[in-house]
Amino acid sequence: MSAGRLLLVLLALAGLLAAPARAERADRDKEANVSADHSTLDDLHQVEVLTGHVSLIKGTMRLGGDRMEHRQDERGYQYYVVTAAPGELASFHERRDPVREGVESTLDGYAERIEYDDRTERVILYQRAVVKRFENDELRDELSGTRVVYDARKASYDVDGRNVDGTGSRVHFRIAPRNAAPAPAPAPATAAGLQPERGAPQVRP
Repeated sequence: MSAGRLLLVLLALAGLLAAPARAERADRDKEANVSADHSTLDDLHQVEVLTGHVSLIKGTMRLGGDRMEHRQDERGYQYYVVTAAPGELASFHERRDPVREGVESTLDGYAERIEYDDRTERVILYQRAVVKRFENDELRDELSGTRVVYDARKASYDVDGRNVDGTGSRVHFRIAPRNAAPAPAPAPATAAGLQPERGAPQVRP
């Protein structure tokens, strides 16, 4: 790792993990609910391919995209690969365990391809990857790169701006001041007034 990249990663950790929080622990005990326009199942190899407006919900964790490949290993752990339609981005959302009273921390991620490993609780975002951290629905931190690896158990990040062939742009960070007080917690959403996901890219109807 170059000195420049190491510095950028350390800045990301300093900003995004100033109030360390893991993914909500209750999520790992929730069942996964998946919906799509079409599904093809290979029961012999335990592989399912879903296409068209794919959505996965597991507790507070959500994955969405145009196509999802779902595999299950012999121990029952799930592995998902979500890809976006051309010109669009797949999405990831998760609420993290609270570390301060009255502060709800959430993550939203976008990329052309997103991989989620149920066993390791790692999320990997590839190509045009963006991760945003919110406190009480207010954007606090944002990072972007060619690849972002988020370890939900350790609340750690690894960000790379390079492609496999060595090309690519640099990584970028937006870090809010640590002394800025978060916005008050929002009122619970009602069925008639659900709020849209913050910072979400435009998607086709």
